[in-house]
Amino acid sequence: MKDLKGRVKLQKPLIKWTGGKFKEFKNFKKHIPNFDRYIEPFFGGGGVFFALNPKCNSYANDKSTDLINFYKQIGNINFRNELYKFIEAWDLIKKFSSITNSEILMIYDDYFNNVIEKDDVSYLIRAVVLTHIDNNEYEKLFDNEFLIDFDNFISEIVKNLISKINRVVNISRKESRNFSNEEIGIHIETAYKSGFYIHFRTLMNKIRKSELNNITNEKFLAIWYIVRELCYGSMFRFNKSGEFNIPYGGIAYNKKNLKQKVDAIFSDDVINLFSKTKLYNLDFEDFINEIKPISSDFMFIDPPYDSNFSEYDQNSFTRNDQIRLANILLKTEAKWMLVIKNTEFIYSLYDKKGINITSFDKLYTYNVRGRNSREAKHLIIMNY
Repeated sequence: MKDLKGRVKLQKPLIKWTGGKFKEFKNFKKHIPNFDRYIEPFFGGGGVFFALNPKCNSYANDKSTDLINFYKQIGNINFRNELYKFIEAWDLIKKFSSITNSEILMIYDDYFNNVIEKDDVSYLIRAVVLTHIDNNEYEKLFDNEFLIDFDNFISEIVKNLISKINRVVNISRKESRNFSNEEIGIHIETAYKSGFYIHFRTLMNKIRKSELNNITNEKFLAIWYIVRELCYGSMFRFNKSGEFNIPYGGIAYNKKNLKQKVDAIFSDDVINLFSKTKLYNLDFEDFINEIKPISSDFMFIDPPYDSNFSEYDQNSFTRNDQIRLANILLKTEAKWMLVIKNTEFIYSLYDKKGINITSFDKLYTYNVRGRNSREAKHLIIMNY
């Protein structure tokens, strides 16, 4: 893949995944050796895999079943078709926001000026939305086959619009601040898109709990992918019922170019890259034992960090797992590189004869639950 000036352009990861190393690749690429096979036990977003673009056979593993099933859909025309329905709907929800904008602004003004009561807002917002859904231009957005649950979709849209109007009115009153119509319009669009996101997040959770049946694998994975793309900061968080509950990314996500991202999934470069890649959904130790790495192989290791928060997609990773990983790496024949945040515990596991350790500093993009510092030293640990 090359850019307009003929320079080699790195293929970015297809999906955002916590702990990815695509941006950090420049800090350790000089240490990567020659190899005949590429092996990655903690694949995630595959940042290093895409940056390296290995020409040889590759073996990628991750404990997340949904993630590996997503990668298995690359080249699947039915999956592509499902994703393009979301692309079209994402564009239509923006247009629908525009055609209802003036009416919702009137409701906002009347509520702000105490012409109508809070209870009236709910009724009027719902009436505005329902008035316009029969417009043929938006048929694909409100198609029940696409939405699966039309009533829930309308409910989430209305709920988010009401919440947004209440919030903006409260801010205006408390701070004596006047929002322009343009600013309110942006908040209205955000409410629509948040409702869109929450609807499909709800469906994803229901499908996972087998509360919805007869959903194809391609449909579920399209929903899963869209939720991953639109959730705030690509974070992982689940409630006590096991439901994914990260909110919509907010105003900054309104302009997301989903088409560009989906096009990349089905590009010739990506399809060719994955045609040489075998995918696994195993515990890392089972995966390494099955692959049986040899001296001409290279393994890139990017495990969850040694921290209080080391659970991604409901897969926990404890210090016992870190010990298991160190034990298997220290006796493997293949060349391997481990990149991980420095802690006293991690350093002690690999401070052994024949192991080389260097480091670099990393600035975090997101601060997960406030538990990780925004800047930390990362270790590059190698057995060569």
